[in-house]
Amino acid sequence: MVSKTKKNISDNELIYLASENNEDATNILYNKYKYIVDITVGKYTRSAYALNLDIDELYQEAMVGYSDAIKSFNPDKDNHLPSFISLCVERRLSNYIRKNNTTKMKMLKDCYSFDNKVSADLTLADVVGDNKKNPEVIKENNESLKELRKKIDEVLSPSEKQVFELLINDFTNDDIAKILKVDIKYVYNKTARIRSKIKDII
Repeated sequence: MVSKTKKNISDNELIYLASENNEDATNILYNKYKYIVDITVGKYTRSAYALNLDIDELYQEAMVGYSDAIKSFNPDKDNHLPSFISLCVERRLSNYIRKNNTTKMKMLKDCYSFDNKVSADLTLADVVGDNKKNPEVIKENNESLKELRKKIDEVLSPSEKQVFELLINDFTNDDIAKILKVDIKYVYNKTARIRSKIKDII
């Protein structure tokens, strides 16, 4: 166990004890530098929301970066532990965001979901969906909704409007393909175009 004078123990000593599986030392380090993890996660929260990533998963990635820092810290080379932790967590989250920010991932999300946030409390489906299902939205944003729907109608082609109306009424891609008697890929392509056009408007 770490002695009662643990406040006087240096980071280097704590790192050594943690490497020896000393639970007290591990907890002391975590409590001491958890703020770095929290701050770094906060920096990437907006990007995570934009990519529809789970914030809990983002935090888990940050903790992996933190653990890597504690395990790989070398006092002879890395003379400032907080900076090293910050570097490792930042690198881990940056790579995680970059990995999920590929064209392929964007296309998949565009084709399969209308759950992207357009504000803190509203999804895209809430904004453009059936007004009867969103009385609170109507009350607060009636004019904005009408204007948005008008703009959407102006930019969508007839075939895109057909798919769009089914999407916002909670039909799945498979349902739409059956209703319109088309290949599922046709629905995916139309959905991707619809979302791209709507994003340009919002």
